[in-house]
Amino acid sequence: MRSATLLLAVGVVLTSCGAAESSIDTEAISNATLRVRADGCGPRTGFGTGTSIGDGVVVTAAHVVAGAAQVEVIDGLGDASSAEVVWFDPALDVAALRPTSPPSESVPLSSARANEGDTGVVATWSAEDSIELQEIDVVQRVSILTTDIYLDDEVQRPGLRITATIEPGDSGAMVHLPDGGVGIVWSRSTERADQAWTIDVPDVLARRALRSELVEPVDTGRCP
Repeated sequence: MRSATLLLAVGVVLTSCGAAESSIDTEAISNATLRVRADGCGPRTGFGTGTSIGDGVVVTAAHVVAGAAQVEVIDGLGDASSAEVVWFDPALDVAALRPTSPPSESVPLSSARANEGDTGVVATWSAEDSIELQEIDVVQRVSILTTDIYLDDEVQRPGLRITATIEPGDSGAMVHLPDGGVGIVWSRSTERADQAWTIDVPDVLARRALRSELVEPVDTGRCP
């Protein structure tokens, strides 16, 4: 799927952690990062990246699970658990999952927005099915005019432009700063291979009281 200026990320990043790693719990981030598998759109199987954010909730990109009849999450040991989609927003391109077997570890979310000059990491899966962390810089805080995942309506997505190499399967990956997760990868730049776009974590997921109430399965819409 494409917007006028952006290409949806559908990937893997190479590890490159430096100074930011010293103040970020990389072990916890690795344990909380999951592969998301979605089936149901014909012969195609969709893969993305998810992050356990507490209260049994895993966040990912909506276009990863759109139209899916079956969703599962897979941890770093290769253990899979079926998951229900309990929140789905095709305008923001964010979804929340609740696995049958809750992840053993989760990561905190930042209470503050990230800003230009901040440094952190983004966690994704390698081609060898291992978690890798890529150091990132926040280039710019943005509000991007784009379309929903179906290219039907114009929407604005508040988020970040970051330095990151995003490949197929990275959609939904979380950007982590020293004080917690701050953004969800939904697109890579069509102009620079080393830059990508994230959306801020929606309030319904950032606030524990709200996300803990997300328990009922919801419609995942049509296939993108």
